[in-house]
Amino acid sequence: MKKVQFNLLHSVTLVLALVFLFAACEEEVVEKEKEKEEETERPKFFVDIRITKLPDKTTFRLGEEPDFSGLEVVELYTDGSKKPITDFEVSCSDILLKKGTTKATVTARNRSKTFNITFEGDLVETGLPVVYIVTEGNAVIDSKENYVNATMTIKEKGKELSKQSMRIRGRGNATWTYPKKPYRLKLDNKSALLGMNEHKDWVLLANYCDKSLLRTGISFKLSELMKFAWTPDSRFVEVVLNEEYMGNYQLVEQIKRDKNRVNIPKDGYLFERDNYYWQEPRYFVSNRGYGYSFKNPDPEEDLTDEQWQYILDYVNELEAVLASDHWNDPETGYPKYIDTRSFALWFIFHNILANIDTNVYMTKDDMGSSKIVMGPVWDFEWSIGIGWYDGPRPRPANYYVWNRDFYFDTLLKDPAFKKLIKEEWQKLDVYDQLLNYFDETAKLLDKSQKFNFRRWDILNIRVSVGGRPLGSYEEEVACDRQFFINHYNWLNGEISRY
Repeated sequence: MKKVQFNLLHSVTLVLALVFLFAACEEEVVEKEKEKEEETERPKFFVDIRITKLPDKTTFRLGEEPDFSGLEVVELYTDGSKKPITDFEVSCSDILLKKGTTKATVTARNRSKTFNITFEGDLVETGLPVVYIVTEGNAVIDSKENYVNATMTIKEKGKELSKQSMRIRGRGNATWTYPKKPYRLKLDNKSALLGMNEHKDWVLLANYCDKSLLRTGISFKLSELMKFAWTPDSRFVEVVLNEEYMGNYQLVEQIKRDKNRVNIPKDGYLFERDNYYWQEPRYFVSNRGYGYSFKNPDPEEDLTDEQWQYILDYVNELEAVLASDHWNDPETGYPKYIDTRSFALWFIFHNILANIDTNVYMTKDDMGSSKIVMGPVWDFEWSIGIGWYDGPRPRPANYYVWNRDFYFDTLLKDPAFKKLIKEEWQKLDVYDQLLNYFDETAKLLDKSQKFNFRRWDILNIRVSVGGRPLGSYEEEVACDRQFFINHYNWLNGEISRY
Protein backbone atom coordinates (compact mmCIF):
# COMPACT_ATOMS: atom_id res chain seq x y z
CA MET A 1 0.00 0.00 0.00
CA LYS A 2 2.79 2.35 0.86
CA LYS A 3 4.51 1.48 -2.39
CA VAL A 4 1.42 2.42 -4.36
CA GLN A 5 1.11 5.67 -2.47
CA PHE A 6 4.76 6.43 -3.12
CA ASN A 7 4.39 5.77 -6.84
CA LEU A 8 1.32 7.93 -7.01
CA LEU A 9 3.06 10.72 -5.16
CA HIS A 10 6.09 10.41 -7.46
CA SER A 11 3.87 10.59 -10.53
CA VAL A 12 2.06 13.66 -9.29
CA THR A 13 5.36 15.34 -8.50
CA LEU A 14 6.72 14.54 -11.95
CA VAL A 15 3.59 15.86 -13.62
CA LEU A 16 3.75 19.07 -11.63
CA ALA A 17 7.42 19.47 -12.47
CA LEU A 18 6.71 19.03 -16.14
CA VAL A 19 3.88 21.55 -15.93
CA PHE A 20 6.16 24.13 -14.29
CA LEU A 21 8.95 23.37 -16.77
CA PHE A 22 6.63 23.79 -19.75
CA ALA A 23 5.29 26.99 -18.32
CA ALA A 24 8.79 28.31 -17.79
CA CYS A 25 9.83 27.35 -21.33
CA GLU A 26 6.74 28.92 -22.76
CA GLU A 27 7.44 32.06 -20.79
CA GLU A 28 11.06 32.07 -22.08
CA VAL A 29 9.90 31.58 -25.69
CA VAL A 30 7.39 34.36 -25.30
CA GLU A 31 10.08 36.57 -23.80
CA LYS A 32 12.48 35.83 -26.66
CA GLU A 33 9.77 36.43 -29.22
CA LYS A 34 8.97 39.65 -27.46
CA GLU A 35 12.65 40.66 -27.51
CA LYS A 36 12.85 39.72 -31.18
CA GLU A 37 9.82 41.82 -31.96
CA GLU A 38 11.32 44.71 -30.03
CA GLU A 39 14.63 44.24 -31.86
CA THR A 40 12.83 44.20 -35.20
CA GLU A 41 10.98 47.34 -34.30
CA ARG A 42 14.19 49.12 -33.09
CA PRO A 43 15.60 51.25 -36.02
CA LYS A 44 19.23 50.81 -37.24
CA PHE A 45 21.14 53.38 -39.23
CA PHE A 46 23.88 53.33 -41.91
CA VAL A 47 27.12 54.66 -40.48
CA ASP A 48 30.00 54.18 -42.90
CA ILE A 49 31.68 51.89 -45.41
CA ARG A 50 34.68 49.65 -44.90
CA ILE A 51 37.11 47.94 -47.23
CA THR A 52 37.20 44.32 -46.12
CA LYS A 53 39.43 43.01 -48.91
CA LEU A 54 41.91 44.82 -51.13
CA PRO A 55 41.92 44.22 -54.90
CA ASP A 56 43.77 41.21 -56.22
CA LYS A 57 46.32 43.62 -57.70
CA THR A 58 47.57 46.93 -56.30
CA THR A 59 50.79 47.34 -58.31
CA PHE A 60 50.56 48.32 -61.97
CA ARG A 61 52.80 49.28 -64.88
CA LEU A 62 53.25 52.94 -65.75
CA GLY A 63 50.16 54.03 -67.65
CA GLU A 64 48.25 50.82 -66.98
CA GLU A 65 44.53 51.21 -66.36
CA PRO A 66 44.04 49.83 -62.82
CA ASP A 67 41.90 46.72 -62.48
CA PHE A 68 40.28 46.58 -59.05
CA SER A 69 38.85 43.09 -59.34
CA GLY A 70 38.61 41.36 -55.98
CA LEU A 71 37.92 44.55 -54.02
CA GLU A 72 35.28 43.94 -51.34
CA VAL A 73 33.36 46.66 -49.50
CA VAL A 74 30.65 46.53 -46.82
CA GLU A 75 28.19 48.98 -45.29
CA LEU A 76 28.34 49.42 -41.50
CA TYR A 77 25.23 50.01 -39.34
CA THR A 78 24.62 51.36 -35.82
CA ASP A 79 23.81 47.94 -34.47
CA GLY A 80 27.15 46.59 -35.57
CA SER A 81 25.78 44.69 -38.53
CA LYS A 82 27.45 44.69 -41.95
CA LYS A 83 26.10 44.42 -45.46
CA PRO A 84 28.22 43.61 -48.53
CA ILE A 85 27.81 46.08 -51.42
CA THR A 86 28.81 46.11 -55.07
CA ASP A 87 27.54 49.52 -56.21
CA PHE A 88 30.66 51.45 -55.25
CA GLU A 89 33.02 53.51 -57.41
CA VAL A 90 36.82 53.52 -57.39
CA SER A 91 38.90 56.43 -58.67
CA CYS A 92 42.55 57.42 -58.68
CA SER A 93 44.54 60.47 -59.77
CA ASP A 94 46.38 60.85 -63.06
CA ILE A 95 49.55 59.81 -61.26
CA LEU A 96 49.05 56.58 -63.21
CA LEU A 97 51.22 58.45 -65.74
CA LYS A 98 53.97 58.88 -63.15
CA LYS A 99 55.84 56.23 -61.24
CA GLY A 100 55.14 56.11 -57.50
CA THR A 101 52.44 55.35 -54.94
CA THR A 102 49.13 57.14 -54.77
CA LYS A 103 45.70 56.75 -53.21
CA ALA A 104 42.74 55.03 -54.81
CA THR A 105 39.42 56.19 -53.42
CA VAL A 106 36.36 53.99 -52.89
CA THR A 107 33.08 55.92 -52.81
CA ALA A 108 29.58 54.74 -51.88
CA ARG A 109 26.61 56.41 -50.21
CA ASN A 110 28.56 59.68 -49.84
CA ARG A 111 31.28 57.95 -47.85
CA SER A 112 34.81 57.25 -49.02
CA LYS A 113 37.81 55.15 -48.05
CA THR A 114 41.27 54.99 -49.60
CA PHE A 115 43.97 52.43 -50.20
CA ASN A 116 47.42 52.59 -51.77
CA ILE A 117 48.22 51.62 -55.35
CA THR A 118 51.65 51.74 -56.99
CA PHE A 119 52.80 52.41 -60.55
CA GLU A 120 56.22 51.13 -61.51
CA GLY A 121 58.18 49.48 -64.31
CA ASP A 122 58.00 50.22 -68.02
CA LEU A 123 55.25 52.11 -69.82
CA VAL A 124 52.49 49.88 -71.13
CA GLU A 125 52.71 49.01 -74.81
CA THR A 126 51.29 51.53 -77.27
CA GLY A 127 52.93 50.16 -80.39
CA LEU A 128 55.68 52.80 -80.33
CA PRO A 129 59.25 52.74 -79.01
CA VAL A 130 59.71 54.39 -75.62
CA VAL A 131 62.47 56.89 -74.85
CA TYR A 132 63.30 56.88 -71.13
CA ILE A 133 65.32 59.91 -69.99
CA VAL A 134 66.68 60.33 -66.47
CA THR A 135 68.49 63.56 -65.70
CA GLU A 136 71.36 63.69 -63.27
CA GLY A 137 69.86 64.17 -59.81
CA ASN A 138 66.42 64.39 -61.44
CA ALA A 139 67.32 67.94 -62.47
CA VAL A 140 64.55 69.98 -64.11
CA ILE A 141 65.11 70.98 -67.74
CA ASP A 142 64.14 74.63 -67.63
CA SER A 143 66.55 76.30 -70.05
CA LYS A 144 67.14 76.50 -73.79
CA GLU A 145 70.75 77.52 -73.20
CA ASN A 146 72.06 75.25 -70.45
CA TYR A 147 72.36 71.52 -70.97
CA VAL A 148 71.59 69.00 -68.21
CA ASN A 149 73.46 65.69 -67.99
CA ALA A 150 71.21 62.67 -68.50
CA THR A 151 70.94 59.03 -69.50
CA MET A 152 68.65 57.91 -72.31
CA THR A 153 67.36 54.37 -72.75
CA ILE A 154 65.27 53.37 -75.75
CA LYS A 155 63.05 50.30 -75.51
CA GLU A 156 60.67 48.63 -77.92
CA LYS A 157 58.27 45.87 -76.88
CA GLY A 158 60.14 45.59 -73.61
CA LYS A 159 63.53 45.07 -75.26
CA GLU A 160 66.32 47.56 -74.66
CA LEU A 161 67.61 48.86 -77.99
CA SER A 162 70.16 51.40 -76.80
CA LYS A 163 71.41 53.22 -73.73
CA GLN A 164 73.23 56.53 -74.08
CA SER A 165 74.82 59.11 -71.83
CA MET A 166 73.98 62.56 -73.14
CA ARG A 167 73.06 66.15 -72.42
CA ILE A 168 69.59 67.64 -72.84
CA ARG A 169 68.13 71.15 -72.95
CA GLY A 170 65.00 72.91 -74.11
CA ARG A 171 64.56 74.12 -77.68
CA GLY A 172 62.10 76.01 -79.89
CA ASN A 173 60.72 79.52 -79.81
CA ALA A 174 56.96 79.73 -79.25
CA THR A 175 56.88 75.95 -78.75
CA TRP A 176 59.09 76.25 -75.68
CA THR A 177 56.37 78.33 -73.97
CA TYR A 178 53.79 75.50 -74.15
CA PRO A 179 53.28 73.04 -71.26
CA LYS A 180 54.54 70.09 -73.31
CA LYS A 181 58.17 70.96 -73.98
CA PRO A 182 60.39 70.17 -76.98
CA TYR A 183 63.99 69.14 -76.32
CA ARG A 184 67.44 69.16 -77.91
CA LEU A 185 69.63 66.09 -77.29
CA LYS A 186 73.40 65.85 -77.65
CA LEU A 187 74.73 62.31 -77.22
CA ASP A 188 78.21 61.70 -75.86
CA ASN A 189 78.83 59.33 -78.76
CA LYS A 190 77.33 59.05 -82.24
CA SER A 191 74.48 56.58 -82.41
CA ALA A 192 72.07 55.31 -85.07
CA LEU A 193 68.85 55.72 -83.09
CA LEU A 194 65.94 53.52 -84.19
CA GLY A 195 67.59 52.78 -87.53
CA MET A 196 68.33 56.39 -88.47
CA ASN A 197 71.80 57.55 -89.54
CA GLU A 198 74.19 57.83 -86.62
CA HIS A 199 74.82 61.23 -85.12
CA LYS A 200 75.20 63.02 -81.80
CA ASP A 201 72.55 65.69 -82.39
CA TRP A 202 68.83 64.93 -82.14
CA VAL A 203 65.55 66.67 -81.42
CA LEU A 204 62.40 65.61 -79.59
CA LEU A 205 59.48 67.51 -81.14
CA ALA A 206 56.44 67.81 -78.86
CA ASN A 207 53.78 68.67 -81.51
CA TYR A 208 51.72 70.14 -78.66
CA CYS A 209 49.39 72.29 -80.80
CA ASP A 210 48.81 69.53 -83.38
CA LYS A 211 45.75 67.60 -82.23
CA SER A 212 46.13 65.07 -85.04
CA LEU A 213 49.85 64.61 -84.20
CA LEU A 214 50.38 64.11 -87.95
CA ARG A 215 51.49 67.46 -89.40
CA THR A 216 55.24 67.04 -89.00
CA GLY A 217 55.14 63.44 -90.22
CA ILE A 218 53.03 64.31 -93.27
CA SER A 219 55.31 67.22 -94.11
CA PHE A 220 58.46 65.11 -93.94
CA LYS A 221 56.72 62.47 -96.08
CA LEU A 222 55.91 65.13 -98.68
CA SER A 223 59.51 66.38 -98.59
CA GLU A 224 60.72 62.84 -99.34
CA LEU A 225 58.22 62.41 -102.17
CA MET A 226 59.25 65.74 -103.69
CA LYS A 227 62.91 64.68 -103.42
CA PHE A 228 64.29 67.64 -101.52
CA ALA A 229 68.06 67.36 -101.13
CA TRP A 230 67.63 66.19 -97.55
CA THR A 231 64.61 65.41 -95.39
CA PRO A 232 65.05 64.98 -91.64
CA ASP A 233 64.42 61.36 -90.68
CA SER A 234 62.10 60.82 -87.73
CA ARG A 235 60.31 58.25 -85.59
CA PHE A 236 57.21 58.55 -83.43
CA VAL A 237 58.06 57.66 -79.82
CA GLU A 238 56.71 57.84 -76.30
CA VAL A 239 58.78 59.90 -73.85
CA VAL A 240 59.14 59.16 -70.14
CA LEU A 241 61.17 61.86 -68.39
CA ASN A 242 62.33 61.27 -64.81
CA GLU A 243 59.74 58.49 -64.42
CA GLU A 244 56.84 60.64 -65.67
CA TYR A 245 55.05 60.06 -68.98
CA MET A 246 55.37 63.21 -71.10
CA GLY A 247 53.45 62.20 -74.21
CA ASN A 248 53.77 61.31 -77.87
CA TYR A 249 56.87 62.88 -79.44
CA GLN A 250 58.85 62.70 -82.66
CA LEU A 251 62.52 61.84 -82.42
CA VAL A 252 64.03 63.78 -85.33
CA GLU A 253 67.40 64.38 -86.90
CA GLN A 254 68.67 67.84 -85.98
CA ILE A 255 69.24 70.18 -88.94
CA LYS A 256 73.01 70.26 -89.22
CA ARG A 257 75.75 70.26 -91.82
CA ASP A 258 76.84 66.65 -92.26
CA LYS A 259 77.44 64.23 -95.11
CA ASN A 260 74.27 62.38 -94.03
CA ARG A 261 72.24 65.53 -93.38
CA VAL A 262 72.69 68.92 -95.02
CA ASN A 263 75.52 67.92 -97.31
CA ILE A 264 77.35 71.16 -98.07
CA PRO A 265 81.06 71.99 -97.81
CA LYS A 266 82.52 72.58 -94.35
CA ASP A 267 82.67 76.33 -94.96
CA GLY A 268 79.33 76.44 -96.76
CA TYR A 269 76.37 78.43 -95.51
CA LEU A 270 73.35 76.94 -93.79
CA PHE A 271 71.31 79.91 -92.66
CA GLU A 272 67.78 80.67 -91.57
CA ARG A 273 65.32 83.50 -92.06
CA ASP A 274 63.22 83.69 -88.93
CA ASN A 275 61.57 86.23 -86.64
CA TYR A 276 63.62 85.02 -83.69
CA TYR A 277 66.99 85.73 -85.33
CA TRP A 278 67.92 88.20 -82.58
CA GLN A 279 68.07 85.39 -80.03
CA GLU A 280 70.99 83.81 -81.88
CA PRO A 281 74.65 84.56 -81.13
CA ARG A 282 75.30 86.11 -84.57
CA TYR A 283 72.83 87.32 -87.17
CA PHE A 284 72.29 89.97 -89.81
CA VAL A 285 69.30 91.98 -91.03
CA SER A 286 68.90 92.64 -94.75
CA ASN A 287 67.99 96.00 -96.25
CA ARG A 288 64.43 94.71 -96.62
CA GLY A 289 64.29 94.04 -92.89
CA TYR A 290 64.57 90.23 -92.97
CA GLY A 291 66.58 88.74 -90.12
CA TYR A 292 68.94 85.82 -90.76
CA SER A 293 70.89 83.59 -88.36
CA PHE A 294 73.53 80.94 -88.93
CA LYS A 295 73.64 77.16 -88.48
CA ASN A 296 76.85 76.79 -90.45
CA PRO A 297 79.58 77.96 -90.17
CA ASP A 298 79.15 77.68 -86.41
CA PRO A 299 78.33 81.27 -85.38
CA GLU A 300 80.30 81.08 -82.14
CA GLU A 301 83.33 79.08 -83.23
CA ASP A 302 83.84 79.17 -87.00
CA LEU A 303 82.05 82.08 -88.65
CA THR A 304 84.55 84.74 -89.71
CA ASP A 305 83.79 88.41 -90.19
CA GLU A 306 84.58 87.99 -93.87
CA GLN A 307 82.01 85.19 -94.24
CA TRP A 308 79.43 87.20 -92.30
CA GLN A 309 79.93 90.28 -94.49
CA TYR A 310 79.85 88.27 -97.71
CA ILE A 311 76.45 86.66 -97.12
CA LEU A 312 74.97 89.96 -95.92
CA ASP A 313 76.13 91.68 -99.10
CA TYR A 314 74.92 88.77 -101.26
CA VAL A 315 71.39 88.84 -99.78
CA ASN A 316 71.20 92.61 -100.05
CA GLU A 317 72.29 92.41 -103.68
CA LEU A 318 69.62 89.78 -104.40
CA GLU A 319 66.93 91.93 -102.80
CA ALA A 320 68.09 94.98 -104.75
CA VAL A 321 67.93 93.00 -108.00
CA LEU A 322 64.40 91.78 -107.19
CA ALA A 323 63.37 95.42 -106.87
CA SER A 324 65.18 96.54 -110.04
CA ASP A 325 64.03 96.97 -113.63
CA HIS A 326 66.03 93.93 -114.74
CA TRP A 327 64.81 91.72 -111.89
CA ASN A 328 63.92 88.73 -114.13
CA ASP A 329 66.73 89.02 -116.68
CA PRO A 330 68.19 85.50 -117.11
CA GLU A 331 71.74 86.82 -116.91
CA THR A 332 71.61 89.74 -114.48
CA GLY A 333 68.31 89.22 -112.64
CA TYR A 334 67.32 86.88 -109.81
CA PRO A 335 68.31 83.67 -111.70
CA LYS A 336 71.93 84.74 -111.19
CA TYR A 337 71.51 84.49 -107.41
CA ILE A 338 69.08 81.68 -106.62
CA ASP A 339 68.43 78.10 -107.64
CA THR A 340 65.03 78.75 -109.17
CA ARG A 341 63.89 75.12 -109.15
CA SER A 342 64.45 74.85 -105.40
CA PHE A 343 62.41 78.04 -104.90
CA ALA A 344 59.60 76.64 -107.09
CA LEU A 345 59.56 73.33 -105.19
CA TRP A 346 59.63 75.14 -101.84
CA PHE A 347 56.62 77.25 -102.86
CA ILE A 348 54.69 74.17 -104.05
CA PHE A 349 55.58 72.24 -100.89
CA HIS A 350 54.30 74.85 -98.45
CA ASN A 351 51.17 75.51 -100.48
CA ILE A 352 50.23 71.82 -100.55
CA LEU A 353 50.42 71.94 -96.76
CA ALA A 354 48.95 75.46 -96.51
CA ASN A 355 51.85 76.11 -94.12
CA ILE A 356 51.36 79.67 -92.93
CA ASP A 357 54.35 80.07 -90.63
CA THR A 358 57.58 78.15 -91.14
CA ASN A 359 61.35 78.27 -90.63
CA VAL A 360 62.96 79.36 -93.90
CA TYR A 361 66.24 77.47 -94.24
CA MET A 362 68.63 78.17 -97.12
CA THR A 363 72.05 76.94 -98.18
CA LYS A 364 74.90 78.34 -100.24
CA ASP A 365 77.96 76.23 -100.89
CA ASP A 366 80.63 78.93 -100.76
CA MET A 367 81.59 82.56 -101.18
CA GLY A 368 81.91 82.02 -104.93
CA SER A 369 79.57 81.33 -107.80
CA SER A 370 77.17 79.03 -105.96
CA LYS A 371 73.54 80.10 -105.66
CA ILE A 372 71.08 80.15 -102.77
CA VAL A 373 69.13 76.89 -102.51
CA MET A 374 65.90 76.63 -100.51
CA GLY A 375 65.66 73.95 -97.81
CA PRO A 376 65.63 71.84 -95.81
CA VAL A 377 61.99 72.18 -94.71
CA TRP A 378 61.11 72.57 -91.04
CA ASP A 379 58.28 73.75 -88.75
CA PHE A 380 54.71 72.81 -89.68
CA GLU A 381 52.80 73.86 -86.59
CA TRP A 382 50.31 76.09 -88.38
CA SER A 383 49.51 74.11 -91.51
CA ILE A 384 46.77 71.90 -93.00
CA GLY A 385 43.94 74.27 -92.21
CA ILE A 386 44.84 75.70 -88.80
CA GLY A 387 46.47 78.96 -87.73
CA TRP A 388 44.93 82.42 -87.36
CA TYR A 389 41.47 81.19 -88.28
CA ASP A 390 38.43 80.89 -85.99
CA GLY A 391 35.68 79.85 -88.39
CA PRO A 392 34.08 76.45 -89.02
CA ARG A 393 36.38 73.58 -89.87
CA PRO A 394 37.55 72.30 -92.22
CA ARG A 395 38.71 75.75 -93.21
CA PRO A 396 37.81 77.04 -96.69
CA ALA A 397 40.50 75.70 -99.00
CA ASN A 398 40.93 78.55 -101.47
CA TYR A 399 44.04 80.34 -100.25
CA TYR A 400 47.74 80.57 -100.99
CA VAL A 401 50.56 80.89 -98.50
CA TRP A 402 53.83 82.80 -98.95
CA ASN A 403 52.59 84.52 -102.10
CA ARG A 404 52.70 87.91 -100.36
CA ASP A 405 56.28 87.48 -99.19
CA PHE A 406 58.52 89.98 -101.00
CA TYR A 407 60.64 87.25 -102.59
CA PHE A 408 57.76 85.11 -103.86
CA ASP A 409 55.47 88.02 -104.62
CA THR A 410 58.15 89.21 -107.02
CA LEU A 411 59.01 85.77 -108.43
CA LEU A 412 55.34 85.02 -109.15
CA LYS A 413 55.22 88.03 -111.47
CA ASP A 414 57.65 86.28 -113.77
CA PRO A 415 55.90 84.02 -116.35
CA ALA A 416 59.05 81.88 -116.49
CA PHE A 417 58.89 81.18 -112.76
CA LYS A 418 55.19 80.35 -112.86
CA LYS A 419 55.84 78.04 -115.83
CA LEU A 420 58.48 76.27 -113.77
CA ILE A 421 56.01 75.83 -110.90
CA LYS A 422 53.45 74.34 -113.31
CA GLU A 423 56.03 71.94 -114.78
CA GLU A 424 57.10 70.74 -111.34
CA TRP A 425 53.47 70.41 -110.22
CA GLN A 426 52.63 68.19 -113.18
CA LYS A 427 55.48 65.85 -112.24
CA LEU A 428 54.11 65.30 -108.74
CA ASP A 429 52.75 61.96 -107.63
CA VAL A 430 51.99 62.61 -103.96
CA TYR A 431 48.21 62.82 -103.48
CA ASP A 432 47.35 59.16 -102.90
CA GLN A 433 50.51 58.50 -100.93
CA LEU A 434 49.78 61.35 -98.53
CA LEU A 435 46.22 60.16 -98.00
CA ASN A 436 47.56 56.70 -97.24
CA TYR A 437 49.96 58.28 -94.78
CA PHE A 438 47.04 59.99 -93.03
CA ASP A 439 45.20 56.70 -92.62
CA GLU A 440 48.10 54.41 -91.77
CA THR A 441 49.79 56.76 -89.32
CA ALA A 442 46.57 57.70 -87.51
CA LYS A 443 46.00 53.97 -87.01
CA LEU A 444 49.58 53.52 -85.77
CA LEU A 445 49.13 56.32 -83.23
CA ASP A 446 45.71 55.27 -81.98
CA LYS A 447 46.84 53.89 -78.61
CA SER A 448 49.52 56.52 -78.19
CA GLN A 449 47.18 59.45 -78.79
CA LYS A 450 44.90 58.23 -75.98
CA PHE A 451 47.76 58.43 -73.51
CA ASN A 452 48.98 61.72 -74.96
CA PHE A 453 45.62 63.44 -74.60
CA ARG A 454 45.12 61.99 -71.15
CA ARG A 455 48.42 63.64 -70.23
CA TRP A 456 47.56 66.83 -72.15
CA ASP A 457 43.79 67.31 -72.04
CA ILE A 458 43.44 69.82 -74.90
CA LEU A 459 41.02 68.23 -77.37
CA ASN A 460 38.24 70.54 -76.19
CA ILE A 461 40.48 73.59 -75.77
CA ARG A 462 41.56 76.25 -78.26
CA VAL A 463 45.35 76.23 -78.22
CA SER A 464 47.15 79.43 -79.25
CA VAL A 465 46.03 80.39 -82.79
CA GLY A 466 44.87 76.86 -83.60
CA GLY A 467 41.19 77.59 -84.08
CA ARG A 468 38.09 75.74 -82.95
CA PRO A 469 38.61 72.45 -81.13
CA LEU A 470 36.65 69.46 -82.41
CA GLY A 471 36.58 67.39 -79.23
CA SER A 472 38.20 64.14 -80.33
CA TYR A 473 41.30 62.81 -82.00
CA GLU A 474 39.23 61.06 -84.66
CA GLU A 475 37.43 64.28 -85.57
CA GLU A 476 40.71 66.20 -85.78
CA VAL A 477 42.24 63.62 -88.14
CA ALA A 478 39.13 63.46 -90.31
CA CYS A 479 38.97 67.26 -90.54
CA ASP A 480 42.66 67.61 -91.47
CA ARG A 481 42.34 64.86 -94.06
CA GLN A 482 39.33 66.54 -95.66
CA PHE A 483 41.04 69.93 -95.68
CA PHE A 484 44.03 68.38 -97.44
CA ILE A 485 41.73 66.92 -100.13
CA ASN A 486 39.87 70.19 -100.62
CA HIS A 487 42.98 72.33 -100.68
CA TYR A 488 44.98 70.06 -102.97
CA ASN A 489 42.15 70.00 -105.49
CA TRP A 490 41.77 73.78 -105.35
CA LEU A 491 45.52 74.24 -105.76
CA ASN A 492 45.55 71.87 -108.70
CA GLY A 493 42.94 74.02 -110.45
CA GLU A 494 44.88 77.20 -109.72
CA ILE A 495 48.29 75.97 -110.90
CA SER A 496 46.82 74.38 -114.01
CA ARG A 497 46.03 77.92 -115.17
CA TYR A 498 49.61 79.16 -114.78
